[in-house]
Order: sequence, then C-alpha cells, then structure tokens
Amino acid sequence: MNPQGRTTRRRLGTVVAVVLAVTAGGLTAPACAVAPVAQDSPAAGQAAPFTVPAGSTVVSSGPTGFLTSHTEGTATVHTWVTHDGTPTRLPAGRYEASQGTDLVVRIDGSRRTYLDMSTGRTVASYDTTELAGTPVPLLHQGTSLVTRTFPAAPAGRELHVVGKDAADRTLDRAVPGLPADELVSVESAGPDTFLARHYSVVGGTWSQKLAVVDVASASVVETYDHVYGQTGRQPAAASATHLAWLELGEYRSVLATARRGGSGITRTDLPLPADPETNARTAVRIVGDWVVYTALGGGTSPRAEALHQVTARSLTTGETVALLAHASGLAASPDGSLLASGGTLDRGEGVYRIAPGADAGAPPAVTLVATTGVPTALAVTTENAPAGTVDLDRTGGVLKPSWTFDRHNAEARLVIRNTASGRVWTSPTLPPRASSEPFTFLWDGTFDDTYPAFNGAYTWTMTAKPANGIGPDVVRAGSFTLTRGVRPHDFDDNGSPDLLVRDAEGRLALYEGRRYLANPSQDPSPDHEPPSLPPTPIGTGWNTYDRITAAGNLGGTPAGDVVTRDTTGVLWLHQGNGKGLAPRVRVGAGWQVYDQLTAGPDLTGDGRNDLLATDRTGVLWLYPGTGNANAPFSARKRIGGGWGAYNKLVVPGNLGGAAHGDLLARGKDGVLWLYLGKGDGTFAPRTRVGSGWNAYAVLIGIGDLNPRDGHADLIGMYSSRFLQTYAGTGDWRRPFGNPVMSISPLPGSRPTDVY
Repeated sequence: MNPQGRTTRRRLGTVVAVVLAVTAGGLTAPACAVAPVAQDSPAAGQAAPFTVPAGSTVVSSGPTGFLTSHTEGTATVHTWVTHDGTPTRLPAGRYEASQGTDLVVRIDGSRRTYLDMSTGRTVASYDTTELAGTPVPLLHQGTSLVTRTFPAAPAGRELHVVGKDAADRTLDRAVPGLPADELVSVESAGPDTFLARHYSVVGGTWSQKLAVVDVASASVVETYDHVYGQTGRQPAAASATHLAWLELGEYRSVLATARRGGSGITRTDLPLPADPETNARTAVRIVGDWVVYTALGGGTSPRAEALHQVTARSLTTGETVALLAHASGLAASPDGSLLASGGTLDRGEGVYRIAPGADAGAPPAVTLVATTGVPTALAVTTENAPAGTVDLDRTGGVLKPSWTFDRHNAEARLVIRNTASGRVWTSPTLPPRASSEPFTFLWDGTFDDTYPAFNGAYTWTMTAKPANGIGPDVVRAGSFTLTRGVRPHDFDDNGSPDLLVRDAEGRLALYEGRRYLANPSQDPSPDHEPPSLPPTPIGTGWNTYDRITAAGNLGGTPAGDVVTRDTTGVLWLHQGNGKGLAPRVRVGAGWQVYDQLTAGPDLTGDGRNDLLATDRTGVLWLYPGTGNANAPFSARKRIGGGWGAYNKLVVPGNLGGAAHGDLLARGKDGVLWLYLGKGDGTFAPRTRVGSGWNAYAVLIGIGDLNPRDGHADLIGMYSSRFLQTYAGTGDWRRPFGNPVMSISPLPGSRPTDVY
C-alpha cells in the first residue's frame, strides 16, 4: 500500500474517534475500513470502480471523498467514502452535509457539530439555543449555518448567516434586503455561495426573485427575475460564470439560464411532469458550459417521467445529451464535476462522476466510480412458473404463478393460452408493490369469457414493465399441461359439468353448466331473454332416439359418454372425446322393454360407471360397466321389484358421504327418496328427501358444479324451461341446500330434452 493510502486510513481512524466523541455513550466502533473490491479492467488511466452498498445515495462531494446514505431495515446508514474507495461507516445518528466540502454535520438535538472527514477534526459547532431569537436551520455552508430567524423584537423573520471569526467567536448576521417572511427556498451553490428564492413587493405588485448570497459577507450580490412557477422548492445552481434554475408549475416547466452579471435570461420549456410531486424532486447543476437537470428518485418511481433521465443541455448551443437513466442524488464537487448516484442500462447502478468534456463545447464525460452490482434494467430474481403437468384438482382449482423482481416498481401481466383452441386468459395488470414482494397471479381455471379452461397443452407469457419507464420489458414464456380428474357430465374436457339440450329439429348442443348455472337470475320470467351464452353444437339427427342418458365415463376415455335408445329398441354408446361425441357404437337390441334408463357414477365399487334400468313390470336391473367401449356392460343383475312406483330415477353420484354412488327416486306423488349405495350394486333402505318435486319436468344429476366442495349437485327444470340448482351438502340426512334459480331459461328447448 502506498504512503497516501496509509495516511488516509490513519485519518479515517481519527475521524471515527471524533464522531464517537460527539455521540452518546454505549456505541461501539465500526468495523475496519474495507479494501476496494476488484472490478473488470478499466480504460487506460481510469481507476477500476469500487463497490458501495446497494441503494447508496450521494449526499455531498468534497475534495477527498463523498458522503452516502442507504437504508438497512428501518435505519438510515451514513458512510464517508474516500475517492480511492475506502469507506467509513458513521455511528448511528442524524447527519447532514456541507456541499462541496469534506465536512459532515452531526446533529444532536440543538447541537450541530461540523466534522472534517479529511483530517478527523471538529472545525465548528453551534447550539441553536444559544443564538439570538428563534432560529430554524436551513443550510450548512462551509463551516457556516444559514437560518431563518425570528428576532426577539417584534419584526418579520430574517435570513441569517451564522459563522465563526478568527477567535472562534460565533457571528450571527442578518442578510440585508432579504426578508425571510417572503422566502420561498434556499439551495447551496458550494461552500461560499447559496441561492435564495423570495418574493418582492413593489407598488403592490408581487414578483419572485432569485438572489445570489455571498456567505463571507452575508450579503446579496446578484438578483434575477423569476417569472414563472408556483411556491415551494424551486431548484437552482450557480458556477463561476453561469446561473441556472427551474421554474416549475402545474402547467409548465421551464429551465432558465443566465450568465453571471449579465441581464439576459434564456428560458427553455422542459417536459411537463405527469405527477406534480415530481417538481419537488427536481435538481439542477452546472458542469462547465452545460447545465444538468433531473427529477431525483426515478429509479424507484412508480411512474414514467421524461425528467427521470439525467440530461445535460449546452449553455452555448442548446444541444441536449442523455447522461444517466436516472439519479437518486446529484452533488457538486469542488473541482467542477458532479457525483451522481444513479444508473445506466449498460453499466448498472452505482456512483458516477460527471465531469466537463475534454474539448471545448464537448458534452460532459460520464465515468463509473463505484458500483452496487445491481442492474438498472428490470430483472427477475425468483420465478415460480407453471411447468410440466399441473393438476388443478390438487391446487384447489387455482393456479398461483409468481415472479419476484429486483425492483418493486414494476407492472406485470400474465397471459395463458390454450394451444388447441387458442382461447386465452389475461390477468389484470399487477401494479407496483410496496416492497420487493412477489408478483403473484391467481388463475381460477377459466378463460377471459369465464368459460372453464380445457385440459391439455398450454403456453404462458409473463410480461413485466418497469413502472418508471426505464429499460426494456422483462418477458418470460413457457408451457405446461393442464389436467383434472374425470367429471360426470363433462363432455368438453374442461373439468366442468355440461348440459346437453336437444331442440325440436333434433339438434344436440352443449351448454357449459358452470357458466350457465353459476349466477342467480335477475329476472326469472318466461319471456326473459337469455344471456349471450352460445352453445357448442354436437350434431343433428338426435330426434331418432326416445331415450338419451348422460352416463359419465363408460368407454374408458376421460370425457363423459352418452347412451341412447332408438325407437326400435337398439341401445347405442356415444363416447366422449373431449371435443364432443365420437361416432356411435351399437350396444345391443331389445332395450324397448325398459321404460326408464339412468347411468352415472360407480355403483358396484369397481371404479367403472354403471347403468340402471326399470322394466315395464317395475323390476330394477343393474348393468355393471366394463370400461370397454365395444361392450360397455356385463350381464344384468336384478335389484328388486316395485320400482314402477317411481316416475324418475337419477344416479347423482355420492350424496351421503360414502365412496360409492347413490340413487334418487321420485314417486308419482312428487316425493323424492334417497337410496344410499352400499358399493356392491345394492342400496340401503330409502330416506325421504322431501315433497313437491313433481314441479320439475326433468331432474339431472349434474355432478359437482363447484369442484372445490366435492359434493354432487342436482338440477331441476320447470316446464317453463327455467332451471334450479340444488347444491349437495354431503349429509344424507339433508342432501341438498336451498335451490338457486339459473341465470335464464334454456332457449328454445322442449322440457324433456335436457340431459
């Protein structure tokens, strides 16, 4: 290590000791200074960037180093960093800066202690309770303090400069001709000069002025007219040759520049902020013959602003160039350069030096001094994306993919597309987070039109946009296969029961049950127009059948099947294929002996769906399912006689809580009875469900309309074509809840042609 490096470290140790001396007891010394971290090889003559903590903001810049702040949890940490990269973490406390110097001001109540970080000495100290009147500190200028003071005598507030003389006595001087009652804002222009915005009243006319105040003499040395803008902070900057300030208002933003001592003022309109709060974060500085301006905080802003970009404008030609994508701090250095904490898309976040160009008229040169290792462009840090096979039954009927980004100020959207049909689900756009928490999407397994999503192949695309408009979008894409368990009455392979409707012309159509039956009707009158719920055509010629039964899975495919009987007594199997029904397969003849046919979930405990039939003598027969589409039933078994007392049989599935299917039978008197299945093809003695069920022309065991509760539901249709849904409870003593009217009547169907 060279001698200069050793001297720097000895001085830093002294500084730490001095800081501890002015801090309340009980503190421990910070860790030893950390050596700079090696970086990629720099350009010739340029030092390699060292490392600073993520989120570091430059507060001030002096001859030997600069002050930064960053947050750790809820605490604000201040660190002095020498220009060779040696950090000194200051003890916990409140600190402010004296711009353009190596001074850091420690604030303890009313006491302000000025620490010279290059030498480790305390160079000044003020207790505001010892000053005349009632002072309110505004700025630290070198070793001086600028205050707005309420004098002891009845008078308006005054702007004061508090300093030390050669004998270290405190001098408290009012700035003549600058009443603090009309003061708008003050801003440092280096240790020797500050700028004060104030109102002036001449002949009853109010105007706004910009005053240049010399600290040494505590006097106004120049005044410029400020013609536009609202009250509040209006940033300004000064160099040896120029002044620059921003005149910011609700409807106009103006950059004003003037040569020192001259009379001409040049005004240029800037992009108008989308958010008025942006004005409060603006900053302006001067580097050589260029004025630099930006709205600070663009890196974490929740909205895009043109002023987030750090821009330089030539004071001679008006040319503008972009310097940084954004900045959180912009501090003037005594050598005429700036230090900016900010980022660029190619070099990421860090501390950048903005210095005058090498040639006259050249734009400022930008150099990365220190890096945080964090990219400026939005980036994914963690991903929980759908992949492989997704069983929606196992996820509670929802999918919750999530992404976490390195910044919380992003907006994200997810699109999920069914490969076969092209139908999509588009998520709402998730807004910026309050912190870097995951962006979690909630897909309930439906498309944008609320139609339940089909099983099968899917692709997804997640697009995240930086909310501040800085950098490109982040796009992620992938694929997965969606699956669910087999559902009775599901003919389009989307995990949702369907209704089959035959019209008077023999056309069969599919109505998505959950979408059609989920919402109560607002106008349950017969002439109420149905909503726009277009059915899916299945085919024509279905008026050749006198019995149609939705049977669930009989042939071995996941989709539901249909059993039909034609007028000659031949039984047919129409196997579901997930897109409708495959060509029929002949089961056999002689089925005209039965007056009722019903099929559905497993009654025998072998996992295969079965069929029940009552003959015209009232005998109930069981046809066990085989799972073979070419021979779907084995030999029939006699259950018992006396079933001619019932005019409707329904196999709804599991109503009583056991693992096997049950049977509902409606008497000719309208009483509904429940026969709990034993799992061997027989039933327990009947239990009365209730009366009045002859009001329904059709009863349908629809399966589970709400897959999250696991209970079989029942549909009843009036002769008026209105439907009512009875949700299953899982309790055989009260198997159904209160009925809910469907959203509308079935359009154009005959009462008995719903299955």
